[in-house]
Amino acid sequence: MVVICLVFPAGCGTGPLIGVVYTKVTMPLTKDLHETPVTARTATGNIIKIKEPVSGYGLYAEVNSNAIGEISKKHGISNVYFADQEVFSLLGIWTTKKIIIYGN
Repeated sequence: MVVICLVFPAGCGTGPLIGVVYTKVTMPLTKDLHETPVTARTATGNIIKIKEPVSGYGLYAEVNSNAIGEISKKHGISNVYFADQEVFSLLGIWTTKKIIIYGN
């Protein structure tokens, strides 16, 4: 593993796996799930990011919020047990990040 990280450092511990053309990855935001209750109640929040690919200035626009406190309050969740993040990207131009909150 160390040899691979030395040869290809961009893919080692830099965040979610991002594809060039298409990406859809779901990963946990919570790493310590010891004694975490299982619940079927969920709430989601989205951020949509649109990037201008031509000029090279890195211009983009983001709309919405994925703050865990705002999402849980909006959906009536008082106890947040854990959360996941889903990243969807198409050509790096259209990106959405969805936070999925589990609680009651």
